[in-house]
Amino acid sequence: MPKTDPTPDSRTDSRTDSKKDSTKASTEWQKHWKARRGRFIEECRQAHERLLADLKCPTTAQDRVLADIIGVSAASLHWKEHNYDVLASDKASFRKVLPIMRYDDFAEVIERETRTKGGTLTCSPVLRWLKTSGTTGTPKRVPYTLHWLLTYRIPAMMAMWGTYLEHHPELLAHPYATLDTQTVREDVSDFVHGVEHQAVSNRHPQINTRDWNPPWYEAPWFGPATPTSHEGRMYHRIRHLLGRNLHYISSINPSTLISLRDLIEAHGKSLVRDLREGTVDGEPWGEPDPAAADHLAAVLEKPGFSLKDVWPSLTLYSCWLSASAGLYQSKLDAVFPGVAKLPFMSCGTEGVTTIPVDDTPHSQPLAISQAFFEFVPAEVPLGELVERGEPVETLLFDEVEAGRDYHLIMSQGNGLYRLWTGDIYHVDRIEGGTGGVPWIHFVRRDGVFHSFTGEKITEAQVTQAIEQGVAEQGLDMGLYMCGPKWGEPPHYVALVESHGSDKGVDAELSGRIDEALKTINIEYASKRDSGRLRPIEVVTVPHDAINAYVEGRRAAGNATQYKYKPFQQDIDFVADIVGD
Repeated sequence: MPKTDPTPDSRTDSRTDSKKDSTKASTEWQKHWKARRGRFIEECRQAHERLLADLKCPTTAQDRVLADIIGVSAASLHWKEHNYDVLASDKASFRKVLPIMRYDDFAEVIERETRTKGGTLTCSPVLRWLKTSGTTGTPKRVPYTLHWLLTYRIPAMMAMWGTYLEHHPELLAHPYATLDTQTVREDVSDFVHGVEHQAVSNRHPQINTRDWNPPWYEAPWFGPATPTSHEGRMYHRIRHLLGRNLHYISSINPSTLISLRDLIEAHGKSLVRDLREGTVDGEPWGEPDPAAADHLAAVLEKPGFSLKDVWPSLTLYSCWLSASAGLYQSKLDAVFPGVAKLPFMSCGTEGVTTIPVDDTPHSQPLAISQAFFEFVPAEVPLGELVERGEPVETLLFDEVEAGRDYHLIMSQGNGLYRLWTGDIYHVDRIEGGTGGVPWIHFVRRDGVFHSFTGEKITEAQVTQAIEQGVAEQGLDMGLYMCGPKWGEPPHYVALVESHGSDKGVDAELSGRIDEALKTINIEYASKRDSGRLRPIEVVTVPHDAINAYVEGRRAAGNATQYKYKPFQQDIDFVADIVGD
């Protein structure tokens, strides 16, 4: 039977019913917000206080964590098969008996765990499998156990939000005060033997009453009914919060915050229309808001408007602020003029490494209560030693030195013991003197370098050289991308965002950066002096050229945790950004 168009009266009735439904939904989520607010604040405060107490007694905290890891793992099949339950009982025996492992070394036992759903690596049930955010290769399966959830991962989130609330209590002033883009709620479609396989940032479905449950958990822009695409979800977030006294925007990656502003500009007309008509993406939602529509329309007329223009009430944003993410700072300053900032925790799917306790942007204390941590000086070829199965001497947290870089090894309460992820951290300082907690920041990934002739240039070295060269030239700097160009002889090509770019500037800047690289990397200097490498070629590009390229490659499945990578394995990006 052919479908007929509804009559005008039926269309009106439908829109009226939809508005009634949306009004009811709005009332229900705000009831949840009000009921949850006080308890959430108290939970975050307590987690924050426990973190601070552990930072004052770090040795006690590390002893407790290791005892907990041994306790939850000793009776597991894997530990019994290798006699770890008998041989590993303290720091010395644990480090002597259990080998340093890479993720791939756990492949066989993880495969077994997918079938047992607990009892193989630890004696805690596996509630879901966490996948990495990468777009290539086979996604990892990191066991998310009940014990890990309750004892480590949720307390880490609570402690971080405790820091945020201590510095900015206004972020829970009212139901529209906070826009959380750190986490999402998405229906899961990927399973491993019946258990969900999803990103760690996806906090859906809720596992139990102690799972992550912020006041805005039922907000209409946060639930699984929102679009799954990055652009669609961001549009819904923006639409629901326009015209509100938004105080705080949280994010993992700074690129998400830049994208938020760009999407307002790109979809401004649709947003103004939705505000005037009381719709969301053309569908009925609540009452029209002509004042908010007029305000946004006026903001859109202003070239280079900021998010502070959109929401004058903004007082805080948070995201990663160190390593390559720090290159976004000039863009963030433009998007959030006069707005305070706090860092997001240093973490990955495999575990939490630092938790912010103040507004220091580039360094935070080792998350002493999140894992049992060991360190190996970065100059040690750890990958080669682990590959050959050779024993490696490690240092504990109270044996590292300020000013040095270290491989980080961590043992988690989910069964992944002595895990080396390849991350290298710099120790900025030791808080509290000898035996105190190291304040650290992520520097680079081990083995991520370019080497035409043995120079092994790392991302950190390229970043340092470019920042030095740009500063000497008196230029401003945004993002950059660098990659190898093969030839006779080969050389490196870098694109750098900067205002007022021209060929004359590029030539001089290339020379300055080349000289800086020679100073930083003696092997690069040797290869350059012998003619085996040509000088690095630097091309300045307009601000946002690289950012636009990066955002264009953001995939729907990893939008929340998407990472900008300045160090590339080829120079395909050059043609895409500046042409041939």
